[in-house]
Amino acid sequence: MKKLLLISGIAAMFVLAGCSTNNTQTNAVSNKTVQVTGIRKTDLNAGSENLPVVQYHAPAPIPGKVQGFKKSFVTAPPMIPHSIKGMVPIKVGKNMCLSCHMPQQAKALGIPAMPKDHFVDNFEGDKVKPKVAGSRYFCTTCHAPQAKLDPVIENKFETMKANQGL
Repeated sequence: MKKLLLISGIAAMFVLAGCSTNNTQTNAVSNKTVQVTGIRKTDLNAGSENLPVVQYHAPAPIPGKVQGFKKSFVTAPPMIPHSIKGMVPIKVGKNMCLSCHMPQQAKALGIPAMPKDHFVDNFEGDKVKPKVAGSRYFCTTCHAPQAKLDPVIENKFETMKANQGL
């Protein structure tokens, strides 16, 4: 029993030490203190105020007038080929995407429509609904705006087709 109590106490000390809000670490070998930061070069606990701002060249892409990027893989959700300024945040009862991408409107506008699976409610026995399923309502959970940016970290991703010479 004493052994279990001792092990539990030591484990708790490690957990508490790991959860400290101090963002510095001391290297045991060189005894140097290092500030721990992420890619943003700021405190890891900092808010989103230090995230890079997407700057479009000249005017921002206009919905319906921009060619979308090729998908990286077959099941990847398509990227948003236009600016979403003024369209987010998406809230219950306020989704600007629906005004153009519902099947009827999209067909008339000649733009991609939401696929049928966006109307299947996975939480109610896969019932097909006349409105967008709740799990698909917040578009930017899967779909991100496309932009040509200088990457923070080099991406060497290649599709399977590229690797197989297809």
